[in-house]
Amino acid sequence: MDCKVARNLLLISFGAETFFATYGLLLGAETSFASILYFIAGLGLVFSILFLPEARFDRYGKSAVGGLWIKCGLAIIMLFLAYITSRYWLDQIPVDPDYADMLPIIKVMNERFLSGHWKQVYDPVSEIWNGAHPIYLPAMWFPYSGALLLNLDMRWITVIAILLSFTGFLFILRIRKNAIYSYLLPVIAGMLFWWIFSKDDVHGLISLSEEGPVILYFVLLCFGIISGNIYFIGIAASLCLLSRYSMIGWLIPFLLFLFWHKQYKKAIIFSVTIILFFLLFFLIPFGVAPAKQLIHLPSAYINFASRVWRDTPEVFWLNPGFAKFFGPHGTATLYKTLVLGSFVLPVLFTVFCLLQKKWRLNNLNLAAFKLSLIVFYQFIDVPYGYLFYTSSFVSLIIAGIICSQQNKEKENQNSPAASI
Repeated sequence: MDCKVARNLLLISFGAETFFATYGLLLGAETSFASILYFIAGLGLVFSILFLPEARFDRYGKSAVGGLWIKCGLAIIMLFLAYITSRYWLDQIPVDPDYADMLPIIKVMNERFLSGHWKQVYDPVSEIWNGAHPIYLPAMWFPYSGALLLNLDMRWITVIAILLSFTGFLFILRIRKNAIYSYLLPVIAGMLFWWIFSKDDVHGLISLSEEGPVILYFVLLCFGIISGNIYFIGIAASLCLLSRYSMIGWLIPFLLFLFWHKQYKKAIIFSVTIILFFLLFFLIPFGVAPAKQLIHLPSAYINFASRVWRDTPEVFWLNPGFAKFFGPHGTATLYKTLVLGSFVLPVLFTVFCLLQKKWRLNNLNLAAFKLSLIVFYQFIDVPYGYLFYTSSFVSLIIAGIICSQQNKEKENQNSPAASI
C-alpha cells in the first residue's frame, strides 16, 4: 500500500473510531450501526499502520519541539477546561455506592493498606452491599491512596491521569504548516477531550469510574513499544496487567515476535519483569487467596451480565460494544467469544504477518496491541461506556506518533521490520 494512502486511511479510521466512541453514541436507536462502524474503523487503523513508516522516537530530531508555544497554549486551555468541568461533575455526583460501588470499595482498600492491614485489603467490605468482595488489582486501586493522604476527592486522580495521557499526545504532536494532519489530529483529540469532560453524565469516566490510571498505563505501554526499550515495555505491561488485563491477548504475539527474530534475551527480560511485578506487588504482600479469587472472577461475569440485562439494560446500548447483539440469553456465548477471540485472533494475526515475505510490514507490535484491545472491548461481557476510552487513547498515541514523524515515502520499504 502506498504510504500516502495508508496515512489517509489512518486519519479516516482514527477520526471515525473516535467519533463512534463519543458523539456517535448519541444516535439513539442507531447505536447498533455505530458499533459496527466503530469496529470497522478500528480494524482500518490496525491495517493502515502496518504499511506506514515504523513508529520511532528517533525520527523526530530537533523538530520534536516544533510548535512549542502552540502546545503550551493548548495545554493551558486543556487544564483550565478540565478543572472547570471536573469540578462541576464532582460536585454533582458524590462518591457513593448507590451511584457506583467501584470507588467506595477502592477507598476502603486504600484505607486498609495505609493503616498497615495489608493482609485484609481483599477482605469483604461489610459496609457496602453487606460484604462486597474487592476485585481490583493493585495498580488500579493504589494510585488513589495519594488522594486519601492529601484528603482530596479520589476522582482527581482520574482527572490527573487523563490529563497526563493527553499531555503525552501533545508532546509527540508535530505541528507543520501545509500538512493536513497537523490540523486534523488536534481536532480529533479535541473531540475526545471535550466528550470526556463535558459528557460525564453519559459515560461516567470522571465521576464514577476507576479507569483513569488504566488509561495512563496503556498510554505508557504504547510509548514503550514505540521506544523499543524492553525494560520500559516490561514495566508498562506489568502495570497494565496489574490494573486491567484487557491486553493479555497481546503477550503471546509479542513473545512470538521476539522469538521469531531470535531476540531471546529481550523475551527473558520481558517475562521476568512481569513475573517479578506480580510477585512483589500482588502475591507476596496480599497472599494467595486474592489471586485465586481473581482467577475465577472472569467466569462470574456471566451471572453479573445477566443481572445487568435485567436491572439496567440501557448499559448495553450506550457504548460501541457487541454485547447488545447477543442479548440477555447470549451472555455465555459472548463470554466464550471474548476468551477465544482475545487469545486466538492476535496470535493468528501476528503469525500471518510474520510469514509474509513480499510485504515489509512495519509497526506489527503496535498493530497487534491495538487489535487485542479492539477484540477484548468489543466482546466484553458488560460494556460500560468508560471502558472503551483506553482503546481510544491508544489510537490517539499511535496516530500522533506515526503522522508526526518524518514523512519519507520510502521509509516503509527500508524500515527494519525486526525491531520492536
